[in-house]
Amino acid sequence: MIFLRLLTIETRKTLKHPALWIGLGALVFLLGLFMLTNHIQIARGYQSASGGLEQDLLRGLAFYDWISVLVYAVTASVIAAFDYPDRSIQLWLTRGVARPILLFARLTIILFFGLMIICVAVAAILGFGTLSRMLFFGVVNASNLNLPALLPVILRVFWGAVPYFALTVLLAVVSRSPLFAAGGTIVYGSVFEVYVTRLSSRFPTVVRYLPASLSQALQTHNTSLDRAAPPLPLDAAIITEPRAILLIGLLFLLLSMASLVIFSRQDLGG
Repeated sequence: MIFLRLLTIETRKTLKHPALWIGLGALVFLLGLFMLTNHIQIARGYQSASGGLEQDLLRGLAFYDWISVLVYAVTASVIAAFDYPDRSIQLWLTRGVARPILLFARLTIILFFGLMIICVAVAAILGFGTLSRMLFFGVVNASNLNLPALLPVILRVFWGAVPYFALTVLLAVVSRSPLFAAGGTIVYGSVFEVYVTRLSSRFPTVVRYLPASLSQALQTHNTSLDRAAPPLPLDAAIITEPRAILLIGLLFLLLSMASLVIFSRQDLGG
């Protein structure tokens, strides 16, 4: 039962952490600003007015994907490394909590809050899209929005985020610093992956198996949100959806196992 108790305590700590609410507020603000700007451009004729709420959701998800690494890095680093600097993590270990159980509990909480943040992002996009369309166009066109596809889309976005959560946990364990963990993941996702992707002609195999590429392979299928969208061709993504799901799971396991090995042997005394 120690695991369930840890989950409860870690959840309570996370909910009390101001970084969670500041980050959520900033995310919702950015999504609202994006939707408002997008509809202003449509109203003034700078963008195509085709589509309705389903296109707002697809555009909003594309914008979220652009800033998502920052969201994932901050979320995971706050949970995984917030008690390293003041050494309060030692309190758990001196009370007899096994290191694997503590790490597994934190990974579970990170995945849970990561999924909740994605749900909030999707709800914010839909909410702002509806309000903004009422404001600028006086009507909300949702006839082509495929609501049954919403849950699979959320799960695709979440599964694409899993490697970044695991990477942040690994960096948190190695560095014992939430700032280094978050910064390392942001640099990896925003600099390294972008740079390597530009070299796709030279390293096609490497690019194919990057977390960003695997996530993109999943989110290519998000067009199912639009009932009017034509069926995707078989070669629409660089890798099939089942294979991308499997590879992301393997990446998560490898990174998590590396975190466990290092954490289990880490000297936290002194």
